[in-house]
Amino acid sequence: MVAEPKGLMSKFRGYLLPIISGILLSVSFPLADIQVAAWFALVPLLLSLKDGSAGSFYKGFITGLVFYISSIYWIVNAMFYYGGLNIAVSIILMAALSAYLAVYIGLFAALSAYIRKKSPTVFILAAPAIWVSLELVRNYFISGFPWDQLGYSQHASLHIIQMADITGVYGVSALIVLVNAAMAEYISDTGARSFGRALKPVAAFAAVALIFGYGQYRLSHPPHENGRLKVALIQGNIEQFHKWDAQYQKDIFETYTKMTFEAAKTKPDIVVWPETATPFYFQDKYYHYRLLDVAKASGTFLLTGSPSVEELGNNNYLEHNSAYLISPDGEVAGRYDKMHLVPFGEYIPLKKLLPFVSKMVSGIGDFGAGTSYTLLDAKKASIGTAICFEAIFPELVRQFALGGADCLATVTNDAWYGKTAAPYQHFNMAIFRAVENRRSMLRVANTGITGIILPSGEVVSRTGLFTRETLSGEVPLVSELTFYTRYGDIFAYACILISALILISAVLKKRSNV
Repeated sequence: MVAEPKGLMSKFRGYLLPIISGILLSVSFPLADIQVAAWFALVPLLLSLKDGSAGSFYKGFITGLVFYISSIYWIVNAMFYYGGLNIAVSIILMAALSAYLAVYIGLFAALSAYIRKKSPTVFILAAPAIWVSLELVRNYFISGFPWDQLGYSQHASLHIIQMADITGVYGVSALIVLVNAAMAEYISDTGARSFGRALKPVAAFAAVALIFGYGQYRLSHPPHENGRLKVALIQGNIEQFHKWDAQYQKDIFETYTKMTFEAAKTKPDIVVWPETATPFYFQDKYYHYRLLDVAKASGTFLLTGSPSVEELGNNNYLEHNSAYLISPDGEVAGRYDKMHLVPFGEYIPLKKLLPFVSKMVSGIGDFGAGTSYTLLDAKKASIGTAICFEAIFPELVRQFALGGADCLATVTNDAWYGKTAAPYQHFNMAIFRAVENRRSMLRVANTGITGIILPSGEVVSRTGLFTRETLSGEVPLVSELTFYTRYGDIFAYACILISALILISAVLKKRSNV
């Protein structure tokens, strides 16, 4: 009897379930933002790994490729319009980054399939640990790009995300994978409908109920307040192509000035402008003093993003992407220099090997990285200010709270993403930084999305995308330290240890059976 050859359709059917998982992961995030989909998105992929075959990595890779291409497609917009690359190169680079990120889901699939085959009893515990371990590695490897980690899909599920003050966003990711693994095991177990078969999903949903209960407790017992801060957040909505054009310099400055004077009528304690709101170096002799006068005339602290430059001697200069705090007396009260720079946005990695690539931030040279987590003291509040890309790194932001910040801010410019999912994805990550550290978060963008986020992660107000708006409000100031603030990613590192022990056990078990 001749075996039927495997044709193209047969191979496609083998990857259909992984493709479905990729689609479900994608719709769990903005713009679709169907958050419930995340709780079963990995089930099709896990079902396809039942036999623990050698193709497990490729199935996971396909899931990741579908997910990331449909999630970070906005990179094409940024590179094509603002990076000076043609559309073909932009698409290739986006696809290459998607493929790199997909490797992590491929590794998850391969390791999960191996554990499932060798030690099936621990699979539903191993799967979340492996997933989180890989998310942590992605957070640090090379420059780090922890975009759209699974836990972020639950940004609006306040009861669930409260656990982030212990585990960080990684705990939410682990909980979602736990449920997915339990559901996959229940479906794939075609044996007798025994108590053992039902126990796994029951245990997983019991864990969800426990976390939900913790969330209810945290929401009904907010942290002690040291006071409240009245704020005004300015979204100037400056066109990206105009931002560094000298002929628009005066108009941009006057736009922010007029909006600040209008906001000052509500008598805020602080007015916040976005990243690089000033289209000039802070040391510019003419605009420097005009900027100081704006704070003095408005009678409030002014926090603004601005490029800065310092002379190193021998006609050498170092440029920074900075945040300045100006007092109501018209004096510079503090400065923070961005520490985690954006590759291809603020500097070109491997510049000699990539001479054809230009930075997306035009009008200025390569930035240098800051070296300290400087807090900005606005009398009523000590503010930790993350600049743009930095807000996606939980370990970085927690350093501000650990150092004494009782309020967090992040200033950004999301104009170069266009009307895509990126501004929404970026905003949702700031929600977790608020919960992890139990700090109010003031997120201010040149355009979309500016918002006021409470320590619980509740978004009390936000602007639209590509609108010129001012948000005013009052936020609590908190000084107590959460478990996450004190100990950081200890949960994620524990997942690495658990994964290693389970894998070692599986390998030793295999050898003992030889």
